[in-house]
Amino acid sequence: MLCLPFAVVFLLTTYAVLPSCGNSSLGCNEEERQALLSIKGSFKDPSLRLASWEGSDCCKWKGVGCNNVTGHVVKLDLRNPCYLQRDQGYFLPNCNFYKYVLEAQHIHPSMLQLKYLTYLDLSGNRFHNSTIPMFIQFLEYLQVLSLSDSHFSGRIPPNLGNLTKLTFLDLSFNALLYADDSDWISQLSSLQYLYMSDVNLGKAQNFLQSLNMLPSLVDIQLMNCGLNNLHTHQLVRATNLSRVEVLNLAENGLQSPFLDAFQNVSSIIEMEISFNNLNSTPFWLGTCINLVNLYGNNNAFYGSLPSALQSLTSLISLDLSENNFDTVPSWLGELKGLQYFNISGNDLNHIEGSLAYIFGNCCQLQILDMSRNNIQGDALGSYIQSGCTRYDLMQLDLSNNEFNASLPAWLGKLENLKYLFVYNSNLVGTLPCDMITKLVNLERLVLFNNNLSGSIPECIGQLVKLNFLLLSFNHFHGVIPRSLEKLVNLQYLDLSKNSLNNTIPLNIVQLKNLTTLYLSENSLHGIISHSFGQLLNLKNIDMSTNHLEGVVSDIDWPKQLAYLNFTNNHITGSLPQDIGNRLPNLTHLLLGNNLISGLVPNSLCKIDSLYNLDLSGNMLFGKIPNCWSATQGLNVINLASNNLSGVIPSSLGNLSMLAWLHLNNNSLHGIFPQSLGNLKHLLILNLGENHLSGIIPSWIGNIFSSLQILRLRKNKFNGTIPLQLCQLSALQIMDLSNNNLIGSIPHCIGNLTGMILGKKYSNTQPSEGPRYDEWYEQDVKQVIKGRELDYTRNLKLVANMDLSNNNLSESIPEGITLLSALIGLNLSYNNLSGHMPIKIGNMKSLESLDLSHDHLSGPISDSISSLTSLSHLNLSYNNLSGLIPQGTQLSTLNDPFIYTGNPFLCGPPLPNECFVDDSHHGNEDEDGGKVENFLFYFVIALGYAFGFWVVIGSLLMKRSWRCAYFQYIDESTQRINESWTIYLAKIKERFM
Repeated sequence: MLCLPFAVVFLLTTYAVLPSCGNSSLGCNEEERQALLSIKGSFKDPSLRLASWEGSDCCKWKGVGCNNVTGHVVKLDLRNPCYLQRDQGYFLPNCNFYKYVLEAQHIHPSMLQLKYLTYLDLSGNRFHNSTIPMFIQFLEYLQVLSLSDSHFSGRIPPNLGNLTKLTFLDLSFNALLYADDSDWISQLSSLQYLYMSDVNLGKAQNFLQSLNMLPSLVDIQLMNCGLNNLHTHQLVRATNLSRVEVLNLAENGLQSPFLDAFQNVSSIIEMEISFNNLNSTPFWLGTCINLVNLYGNNNAFYGSLPSALQSLTSLISLDLSENNFDTVPSWLGELKGLQYFNISGNDLNHIEGSLAYIFGNCCQLQILDMSRNNIQGDALGSYIQSGCTRYDLMQLDLSNNEFNASLPAWLGKLENLKYLFVYNSNLVGTLPCDMITKLVNLERLVLFNNNLSGSIPECIGQLVKLNFLLLSFNHFHGVIPRSLEKLVNLQYLDLSKNSLNNTIPLNIVQLKNLTTLYLSENSLHGIISHSFGQLLNLKNIDMSTNHLEGVVSDIDWPKQLAYLNFTNNHITGSLPQDIGNRLPNLTHLLLGNNLISGLVPNSLCKIDSLYNLDLSGNMLFGKIPNCWSATQGLNVINLASNNLSGVIPSSLGNLSMLAWLHLNNNSLHGIFPQSLGNLKHLLILNLGENHLSGIIPSWIGNIFSSLQILRLRKNKFNGTIPLQLCQLSALQIMDLSNNNLIGSIPHCIGNLTGMILGKKYSNTQPSEGPRYDEWYEQDVKQVIKGRELDYTRNLKLVANMDLSNNNLSESIPEGITLLSALIGLNLSYNNLSGHMPIKIGNMKSLESLDLSHDHLSGPISDSISSLTSLSHLNLSYNNLSGLIPQGTQLSTLNDPFIYTGNPFLCGPPLPNECFVDDSHHGNEDEDGGKVENFLFYFVIALGYAFGFWVVIGSLLMKRSWRCAYFQYIDESTQRINESWTIYLAKIKERFM
């Protein structure tokens, strides 16, 4: 935003008020002093901003200005000190905005007593959604009125139009303000600055026409005003806005034709049209030759950059990011004054003449962002045909492209470059010394997630101004260069995910400014230095997944360390019992999969900042400390695969933020602790491979509403599976195998919607819940396809149910077939009976199905042939009978062992064929004939009954019908009798 227009109005206003801003020789007007005290009394002032409002001379009070001649109060500036003036930004850095807010229910009526006010600023305060008072219209001398971001609401009073001396009006950022009539604006003939951003103007009648009647307007701010709702008949050509220098129409959802209303803004210097639905630039844009700043990001522009920009030779800042442009024309290099150009987040795949060609003329360009496009390597160009004696470029971002090329040599010409970002762009080749050594001013070099190879050159040490060096996720090999010790300003060093080997240079402890050191997932070996304690600023260190050795208690860690990750190494010894005192600021203590022995230190309970504790896969023994406190924010505890014994400590229930609890593969005993019922945010509860006993408590289903993995396998739990487990709607993995459970599988098992396609639980962080780690950091073993598999990064996608090796009985509930997201179902080694579920084919995701070693009988359900993903099937050792179903996927499962132990099964892949029994078919035909005869007579009887009751029912319901019917019967009977008598008489006469 340009500061000049506001500076001008500020100076003018100050000039008008200056005679008033000193101490009046006449002293403060008593009536106005009392009014100011009433205004003070209406405010809640927690920061005592108005503490100076005491004594008789109100002209000396802070924020109050008086006229030196008359003594009248002419200026009242109560603007929040954290809320900057428009020419300075929005908010003062490191200033507590809410601390300095003045609060009142409304603007106090005593304001009316300050009738000589020329300047009133109440911005950045709170008026509790009150309306702008009507009496402001009587402050007829007002030149500056600013009520921005002060929680006003309702209709803007039209009588503001009476303030005809106003040059500056700011009602912005009061989201509940609206205008349904804009005629009052047209009365402000002196207005130069109109700030209405975030005010609803969508129903303001004749708004554009009213603007057109203000020829003095210089700065118009209309961001997020609902202008797209204005009627099309309002889109008139604004011919009187030729003095406008700043126009902000951002965030209005505008279509391209709307901009034509401003085609006469020939003096415009800055235009903000971002976050709209524009697909083309206005035809008149090329005439705005004074345009300095153009922001058109987040629209629907497409194709090549618009040719109208070619005429805008005064442009300094151009932002066209987040559009659909695909081509950068070569004429862009003609915008020689351009200093800032952002075209990130488009579909660029072509740069005419190459990027190097454009650089040849844009000598003053300081920031260029072309990240998140589809630029290929050939678009970079090989060399710059320089038209510049020097290049001012300080920041270049080419990240997230598809270069498949090496770093271009011409980068070496950019000697003023401070920030170079080319990550995730498929760079290849090495780091050439002849290029990088010329970048002597480089402060940040970020090249992670590419395909760079070779060794990290020693010449990297010449970049002595570097403070960020990120080369992770590449293919660098060899040793870490010793020259890194020269990078004395380095704060962030990340060389992880490469193939670096040998030892960590001891001189790395010379980097005194280092805050973050990541060397994980390499092939580093040797003894861990005892001197890390010399890095007094180090807060984050990750050397996981290497071959490092050392005694954990001998390593001198810096006390301010927050993130410590040495998992998957060869660290030995026991944890120091005072680790909580040595590292009081730890958030992550990750030492899993090492050779650490001894006890779990009680002092860990003292670290309130601890968020993630992983000591899994070591040789720890003894009891888990029972000192965990409610003040701790622990989110993850992983003590799995150690030699821990004793009971699960009750104090774990104090960790209300705990989401992940892994205590599996230890020697814990006792019952399921009642105290775990306090852990309402649990996502994973893994207590498998222990010696826990007793029943599975029913309250699990009522409390663990977010639980997605319940793993209790290989314990000694007994009793039945509680029906309440069916309430775990988020559950994706239920592993209760290898226990002593009895009874039936709950018939409500189909209620586990987390195991149903299309209804899988989506984990969203509750507003008061814990800050969850990423799922890929978790590790859970599951037996699927007959093998125990380790699931880590894809764990969130796994749905599995394992109830095998128990004493479950009765039939498999049909509701289990509703669990269509299950990839594994294992009910083997139980006492289940009855038939296989008929609709088992509905479980479309099943890859592994094991129903072996039960007492199932009857035929194999034909629907099983619908399981097109099935790759592991075991139905052995049951009492199944009949023909084995066939299908495309089943035909690939041709191992006879799948069906062994079922003597009455026949058909492929078993050798025994199925034989047809003729007598059986005869019986079937006979039975079929009996059924057909029964149906024949049943239909006749049904028809007779229906016809009878249609007639009789009608006669019973309608008396008139009944009388008519019986009268008709009587008459018909009488006619028949008469006819019969006549007929008999004729017969008698014939034979007489």
